[in-house]
Amino acid sequence: MLAQVLVSSITAGAVYALIALGFVLIHKGTGVVHFGYGDQVTFGAYLVLIGQAFIGLRFDVAVAGALVASVLLGAIIYLAFMWPLRNASLLARIIASLALGTVLREFLRSYMGPNAWPFPFLLSSTSVPVGGVLIVPANLAIVGVAIAVLVALYLIFDRTIYGKAILAACENSTGASLVGVHVSTVFLLIWILASVLATVAGILVAPLLTLSPDMGLIGIKGFTAAVLGGFNSLPGAVAGGIALGILEALAGTYVSSALKDMISYAILIAVILVRPQGLFGELTLKKV
Repeated sequence: MLAQVLVSSITAGAVYALIALGFVLIHKGTGVVHFGYGDQVTFGAYLVLIGQAFIGLRFDVAVAGALVASVLLGAIIYLAFMWPLRNASLLARIIASLALGTVLREFLRSYMGPNAWPFPFLLSSTSVPVGGVLIVPANLAIVGVAIAVLVALYLIFDRTIYGKAILAACENSTGASLVGVHVSTVFLLIWILASVLATVAGILVAPLLTLSPDMGLIGIKGFTAAVLGGFNSLPGAVAGGIALGILEALAGTYVSSALKDMISYAILIAVILVRPQGLFGELTLKKV
């Protein structure tokens, strides 16, 4: 029973990890908590749906088109909203991100309707017994894609000059600019990368949930995972996502299924009260 719960929880945890990475990237690079990020996740899934159902594209072509569109969306968000607000107060930028999410959500509600849309699984959703544990091929595909994205991000940050520039700007934008890093370009890349991550997460989570304009509430899970792992830690975001998925599954199985969603809020409150720096974050003190 426990093995089945753990196997099932990895799927949700992998998606939470991708969303948490988007939160952490944006926060580390710009200092903004993008509270509209969950709606970007939903928007990315709808882009695939629009390409497939309304334009008539094959699923793989629709996915590729959605990823390209997410690059443009990330660039537009940064150039049209965040760059003009770069000298504004932190509160103003957070409100702008919240408003942006509301615009995306209500746009989908107006033009796509409030009702749920079916979204295809990457593979079969029929479970297959393997060693006494039921394995769902669709869930394996979701985990596989998530792992591939995480590995690609690791290679980008560890092996490419652009990835190292992003990490340098995230750690210290002033110091990075002094050694020749074009910080504004790096911030643009951060928003584009986070936008692509949102679309990938939306494509993966849409078959598991109901694809509707309100699916953006999944952003709360990603935010909780980011806080749990440490909001300034990229590896912590991954660990926080996996941990949250496991804790949700355990609470829903051994305590009550009604607690499966409530556990995210409980964990968020507990971490803020007990260990605000998260599992992998570091508590920093500032003199004022």
